[in-house]
Amino acid sequence: MAKKKIRVALIGCGGNMRGAHVPRLQNDGAVELVSVADTSEEQAQALMDRWGSEVPHYTDYRKMIKREKIDAIMISSPHSMHYEQARFAMKNDLHVLVEKPLTISSGDTRSLIEMAKKRKRILLVSYQRNYYAPHTYARELIQTGKIGTLRGVVSYVTQNWGGVAGWRLVPELAGGGMFMDTGSHLVASTLWITGLMPKQVAAYMDNTGKDVDINAVVNVQFKGGALGTLNTFGNASVHDERIAIHGSEGCLVFHLHQWQIKSVLLNDEPLDIPRRIKEDTPDDAFFRMIRNGGQGYELPYFALAVAQVSEAAYVSVKKGRPVKVAR
Repeated sequence: MAKKKIRVALIGCGGNMRGAHVPRLQNDGAVELVSVADTSEEQAQALMDRWGSEVPHYTDYRKMIKREKIDAIMISSPHSMHYEQARFAMKNDLHVLVEKPLTISSGDTRSLIEMAKKRKRILLVSYQRNYYAPHTYARELIQTGKIGTLRGVVSYVTQNWGGVAGWRLVPELAGGGMFMDTGSHLVASTLWITGLMPKQVAAYMDNTGKDVDINAVVNVQFKGGALGTLNTFGNASVHDERIAIHGSEGCLVFHLHQWQIKSVLLNDEPLDIPRRIKEDTPDDAFFRMIRNGGQGYELPYFALAVAQVSEAAYVSVKKGRPVKVAR
């Protein structure tokens, strides 16, 4: 049976949209790119070149949504813009895929989730690690008690932010630095896999001369008694990422290096992933759920926990003490 056509429009035509999302749209084979919105004509043209054909370009996403016949919106813009863009799209009955983080505010994140629930729209956050087979299976193992009651997590990610420029270094646009950006992937993976809910946060950050944080150590007390650290180091040489999850009956340890999974260990043995667990991407899941009427969809409450941790971390640094997460 032929796939149902989905009419998609894009907000933000930068390198992430061109390099990550456009190829997935093309691979789907039944996605029609209706139009794009970006304040830069150069960026919009670069995306259309990557797509392979011209589509209408808008500098105002609101006009695009009002004028074009669209089923879904995909957003890859500065973090502080996500809330208004996703909200406007859902107000116009569109399904929405948003690049991480969903928003920079726990209140705004909760508002979007409630809107998606009320309007029966799919609101998906593009955390690609959550669609990797090892991460998916690890979540299942934890949910079924394979490693027992969770006691603690130790997670970190490193990256070289020496070449980072543009809006990511502007607090008003980015909402934060390395911890809000690459660190959001780490926090999301840890919280999505474990299901842990934050209770209190104590954080330490170093901007290393920038206007946003580059290094961060974030200590978290979770509901139920588990403790954890979620750390980002942006003045390292290369990407390295580890998540160690410890329970009363065992442990899971992930190692990613240079953006590739190097190993996943269950009790110090390679994780044996069943064939039924398939690799996926946020984009493929988004299109599939639109076509099947939302089967398999979960409202992104873990993204609310991510926003709560991030928000509390920055408040903790500002106040110089531990803070309870916003409810």
